[in-house]
Amino acid sequence: MTEQELLAVQIKTLTAERDRYEDALRKIENWANAYPLKVFPEPDFNKVRKLLKDGGISLDAVSASNMRHVIKGVKDIVAQALKEQDGKKD
Repeated sequence: MTEQELLAVQIKTLTAERDRYEDALRKIENWANAYPLKVFPEPDFNKVRKLLKDGGISLDAVSASNMRHVIKGVKDIVAQALKEQDGKKD
């Protein structure tokens, strides 16, 4: 393989890798924009805390559950992009 052919292969490989990572970033961006404030305004957290407490649930527990859900989704997107990359290296 000539040096020029080798460079062409490397460029193609790097472009595909960049495209996978860009796709993952776009998925994360789409998710980040999924709950606009115009549709889902910020609640009155003092009222929410009281209502939840009266029901025997803590706002901290609900918040932690929501954050785990969000970060798991981001982790899954990233893991898929990295898995595809790792599969290309084998």
